[in-house]
Amino acid sequence: MELSLAEQLVLLSYDDATGRPLVPINHLDCGIEGAVLLSLANAGRIAIRRGHVEVVDHTPAGDPSQDAALVEISEDAKGHAPDWWIYHLASPHHRQRLVDNLVAKGVLRRDDHRVVGVFHRPRYPLVDQALKKDLVDRIRNLVNRIAEPDRDTVSLLALSHTMMLDRHYFPEVNHDDMRHRVMELAEGEWAAPAVGKVIYAMNMAVMAAITGGIASSSTAAVSAG
Repeated sequence: MELSLAEQLVLLSYDDATGRPLVPINHLDCGIEGAVLLSLANAGRIAIRRGHVEVVDHTPAGDPSQDAALVEISEDAKGHAPDWWIYHLASPHHRQRLVDNLVAKGVLRRDDHRVVGVFHRPRYPLVDQALKKDLVDRIRNLVNRIAEPDRDTVSLLALSHTMMLDRHYFPEVNHDDMRHRVMELAEGEWAAPAVGKVIYAMNMAVMAAITGGIASSSTAAVSAG
């Protein structure tokens, strides 16, 4: 079963048994948009030039979240840095659509949890154990230098590290060691330098959005052009 980068991040963000988010929900919303923009960049739809996100290919990606972001960016006349776009695009509706997709695909299950006998708070416990195990193993093999890097896995590792999800799945890896590995992968020779710059820029943009909204372009963006 093929999942988008954003769906993979959402899958990592929910506890298998309780179905509750492992990170603050607003952090997840920012991470999702980082995944959306990274997917567009990896597909050659957008690029970062002079610190701003620009559309370089208007062809629809075939994914609702990605196509909506592509339209918004293409209609933007001012030009904004990645962190601005992540903060601007972040939406609980986007997150819910991705969660619903995972439920429809049989990856997660929706359980309505009753609070004080009145309010309903849905939980999304894991159904497809094998799919998530394969995903976690793929990241672990990348961290341990067993597997060759690819754009999606490096992107997912970078985002999960920024959101501190890696601590849940790889507690045996020292945080500083993980940070150095993520930097090594982003700066490695496995892809063109521009790819690493985009991954780094989006990762920093997610961090900026998580830690307090829109940071300065000089801090959160790295020019890839």
